[in-house]
Order: sequence, then structure tokens, then C-alpha cells
Amino acid sequence: MEIEYKWELPSEDVLVGLLSDAAVAPMLGEPHEIRMRATYYDTAAEDVRRIRGGLRIRQENDESVCCLKLAAQTSGACKARQEFEVDARGIADGLKRLPEVGAPADVCEMLLVAEPQPTCETDFTRCEYVLACDDFTAALAIDTGEMRRQGRTAPIHEMELEHLSGSEEAFHACATRMQERFGLETQPLSKLARAMAL
Repeated sequence: MEIEYKWELPSEDVLVGLLSDAAVAPMLGEPHEIRMRATYYDTAAEDVRRIRGGLRIRQENDESVCCLKLAAQTSGACKARQEFEVDARGIADGLKRLPEVGAPADVCEMLLVAEPQPTCETDFTRCEYVLACDDFTAALAIDTGEMRRQGRTAPIHEMELEHLSGSEEAFHACATRMQERFGLETQPLSKLARAMAL
């Protein structure tokens, strides 16, 4: 289960203040930069949209990862959804392997038979910190780049906090404190939803 908060990227001053805050800074590891280029797919009948999911192949530096996300539950800046990922050379290879990590086999088979095609792309750099304390571990990611669809583009400027392990209650409390302390603005839509709206 993917549980994350997504906000608009704050101003440089606010971001510097957040990263150097006396309560946040001691929990942060060294930043790690990841180049991410994703192609999203759907079938001619829009089966992925119909199940309120997402299907993509994403290059993460030198790795190629296929990801299937299913319908999300959203509350403010927080979104929880099932997410399945496997290393894959392409979308067909990924759909064949996703059931191995728990993805619904019937959904993967249905999409594989329907031969999904590219719908949109995202291309961004992620600066990621591991945020760790006694109660939980999370990933704090700062994404900047662009999304593309049918020749149209829009910028990506957002920040995510994703639960990795430990207490979900403590994770939610930390995210709520960050949002309130730094006046973070909720980004309610996924990158896919925004790209498809171009």
C-alpha cells in the first residue's frame, strides 16, 4: 500500500526553512538525486482510466520499472493506494511479471490482451531524502521537471512525503505538523491526472 502526502513545491525560502528546521533536519539523511522519465499507458477502451488506476514504465537512472497503481483513497494532501512494481524491459514484460508481486492477475491479463499504448509522459529530477525517526521511516522527495501530452507541456514542481515503514499514525502526525508549520499547499492530483488534462 502506497501512503503519501503531495504538496505544491514551496518557495525556495520555505523549502530551505523546512529542510533546516530543528525538528526535521536531524531526521534527514543525505539527498539522493534520481533522474525519472515515465511513459504512461492505457488501452483503446481506456481500461486503466476506468479502474481509476495508473500504468507506467519509468526509467529511474539506469533502471527500468513497470508500475501498476489501483484506485486511490484521498484525504486532503494524503493519498493511499495499492501499488505494484517490477523491473521490466517494456510494458508487456511488466504486465506479465506484475502478478508475481501481488498485482491482480485478471487485471494484468486484461490489459496485456488489450495492448495498451502510450498516453503521456513525465520527465523530472527527484531529490530524495530518507526521513527516519524512532517511530517510522519515510521518503521526502522534491520533484522538478515537466509533463507532456500530444505536444503540450506543463511544469512539475511538487514535494511528496511517502511512508516506508513503521507507525502510520506517527507518519501522519509528522506530515500534518509539516503542512501546518510551513503552510504547505495540497496538490490533489497525480502527475498522470494532470498530464492527461493537458
